[in-house]
Amino acid sequence: MIWSNLKNIGGSLLVIILFLSSSQLSAQKNGPTIPKDSVWTNGGNFGIFFQQVGLSNWSGGGENSVAYGAEVNLYANKRQRSHTWFNNLQAGYGLVKIGDQGARKNNDILIVTSQYGRFLSDRWQLSAGLDFRTQFADGFIYNGAADATDTLISTFMSPGYLSPYIGTTYKPNDAFSATFAPLMQKVTFVMDDDLAAVGAYGVDPGENIRSQAGWSISAMYQKEIMTNVNLKTSLLLFDAYDDIEHIDVNFDLFLNFKVNKYITTNFALQTIYDHDIDIEDEDGNVGPRLQMRNVLNIGLTFNFGEPRKEE
Repeated sequence: MIWSNLKNIGGSLLVIILFLSSSQLSAQKNGPTIPKDSVWTNGGNFGIFFQQVGLSNWSGGGENSVAYGAEVNLYANKRQRSHTWFNNLQAGYGLVKIGDQGARKNNDILIVTSQYGRFLSDRWQLSAGLDFRTQFADGFIYNGAADATDTLISTFMSPGYLSPYIGTTYKPNDAFSATFAPLMQKVTFVMDDDLAAVGAYGVDPGENIRSQAGWSISAMYQKEIMTNVNLKTSLLLFDAYDDIEHIDVNFDLFLNFKVNKYITTNFALQTIYDHDIDIEDEDGNVGPRLQMRNVLNIGLTFNFGEPRKEE
């Protein structure tokens, strides 16, 4: 079963490689001409965040707490004649310690995206790319097991998602893009054998990989919406051809508020609705649920590289 899935993954990647190769050999006459001196734009930012609450004889109640973490955002974008290649990495990890409890993570994300495009006109591209998502560390339901021990529910590559695709992109400028991909392969990895044994995240019990073919629509917008306020938002919809009644949704929003050269505040919101992920509610009912994660940080941010260029 695993070998069959790996062959499906390899087939999808082979199609993308052939697509990219044929596009590179095609004539360069279609689409807007991009100057040779603006081939690559590289850069990003790195942030360190810390929060501390100390209470002593506080009549309102509460507990001492310490939260700390780090985030990094990197990009490497290439423009040359009628071709573009945009690459992004977003990673974040944070811990919180409340009272006498041990440190627990409150942020854990790793997203890598890459998209190649060849302009057919001023605003339309043939495009191919991939989207990879996972986390760094173990995730638990604390005291969730019958024996009061912590219950492992996720870890690195459990789940992990790899989604290669081929489609067409509407890109009027660098701030906004929307892609319709009639050919997309969503590959779900659950490499932890204990989680795989119970069929977590939609894999068949005992299997580590599930592969689904389908279509997707994705959109991204990134821009300085006012002085020292940057917005980045993305939406990804996926519908498997073998289960067209259910559309999976992944929405991300990131706001960065620059106080001065180094001090920033940022807010991140992520919402997911995945029909393959069962979550138990307070009444013991199990099924898909709307998942939400939001993080508000104040800390030091260091920018490096070149600013993103907008057309």
